[in-house]
Amino acid sequence: MATMIDIPFARVVRPLVLATTLAVLVGCGQTGDPSTAEPTESSSTPSASAPAEPGDAAIYDTFEVGGHELFMDCAGTGAPTVVMLHGIIWDVEFGGGAADWAETREALQTRSCAYDRRNVGLSGQVPGRSTATDAVEDLHGLLQTAGVEPPYVLAGYSFGGLLSLLYAGTYPDEVAGIVLVDATLPFEWELDPPETIEEVKAELNKNDERIDFFGTGALTASALDRLPNVPITYLYGLQQEFDPDWEVGAYDAALQGFIAGLPQGKLVEFDTDHDMLLDIPADVADQIQQVLSELDV
Repeated sequence: MATMIDIPFARVVRPLVLATTLAVLVGCGQTGDPSTAEPTESSSTPSASAPAEPGDAAIYDTFEVGGHELFMDCAGTGAPTVVMLHGIIWDVEFGGGAADWAETREALQTRSCAYDRRNVGLSGQVPGRSTATDAVEDLHGLLQTAGVEPPYVLAGYSFGGLLSLLYAGTYPDEVAGIVLVDATLPFEWELDPPETIEEVKAELNKNDERIDFFGTGALTASALDRLPNVPITYLYGLQQEFDPDWEVGAYDAALQGFIAGLPQGKLVEFDTDHDMLLDIPADVADQIQQVLSELDV
């Protein structure tokens, strides 16, 4: 099984083992064993360009959105398009971003688009700190500018899962389904003892994306009552390491409550850790395909 890199403080928590881990592990030649993941259900260089014509299947380019450049890679055919949101980027030297979805996309038999958020990968740098609302508006503008028409199935890994939920709550008419790949929970910060909150906030916001990670939880939680009535599947890795400050069983209880509160929530468990895009990309693709098969679009 792949190992995790150290995060920069003692809070060793499954939602915070990031997409950048994938780049590190692949570079080290470490891979997981997908055969051990058995699911069980419980309920050459891009440049700025003019917008693509609607219906174009292949896109590998940057687009100007809100005064800065955002990179997106779309390939394949079929509808609705699967839009993939990567995990948080702690350290840009380790890479991460759209490329983290490569193996899952190879196994997916439909059209998919992966992109780099601002300050990540092939997208442009934007001064100052951004918010999750900025990230949602960036993605909305990018999809419009690139001619990728809704509805979408959103696939969000880790922090990208929070943004997927916030996007769906902001633009519910554009979303046909959601797959949350071991996503950070909107209520996760409620598990922290009050005396640690300021430390947690400071550490979460040290990420190299310069995005307000800590504030994203509350923003997303406030959007949950606006989610569309669509299939939402949460993929959960059973091999987790939780914050030692959390009460035993608190996270699992929070996860069950979260799934129960979703319009069409389903929990699918895998015998793996947080690095699903590295360890079991074909299984992730299969779960996305299952959501697609449930849609009448």
